[in-house]
Amino acid sequence: MSRARKKKLLAEAAAPEFLRALRTFYHGRPGDLFTSARFYWPAGSGLRQSIATHFLAKRRPAGADSLVDTAAKVEVLLPADVPEDYTDPDFLVASYMARLPVEETSAFAQLTMSFPDATNLHGPWEAARSWLRDYYVERLGVPVVAILHAPFLAESASPVHLHALVLLRKATAFGWLSTRRDLAGDSGLEAAAASWQAWPMR
Repeated sequence: MSRARKKKLLAEAAAPEFLRALRTFYHGRPGDLFTSARFYWPAGSGLRQSIATHFLAKRRPAGADSLVDTAAKVEVLLPADVPEDYTDPDFLVASYMARLPVEETSAFAQLTMSFPDATNLHGPWEAARSWLRDYYVERLGVPVVAILHAPFLAESASPVHLHALVLLRKATAFGWLSTRRDLAGDSGLEAAAASWQAWPMR
């Protein structure tokens, strides 16, 4: 293949219309107190759409063009030995995408926990955060970005809810290790739902 042809193919692959867009498979129904979703890329060649756009949209519900997070709370939950740099959600996502194998199609899992009876924000936050840290971070070694939304601040009738964006690779002091695709599969999401239902602080 000629050098010019190779250059053209590389340019086409980098063009936005050739990006493999994130796709989603949802579990649960609107109104459920616990719902989940598997985010993935279709198999094929070419660059993958970054997960950063989705993460920013959750962190900035008032508008992705905001320069700061507008969610009620945003926190990266990490294993204790992971470097401090990874507590920055932008750095975490960029590192995750940069080191994800080129053939990988599993992106991340998203959990949503709703609290229609909440009378404050710290109660739901601490309940969900403690479970996420125990179940995903300490037992499984994967990072989670926890994001609390308070729709009443925008005069919405939607309940207080928390999104947990679960990355699918173990994070350690030595970097990213094996991919846990099962965490975003049917059985993995069902196991998470059962664990949350049994969580005593819920």
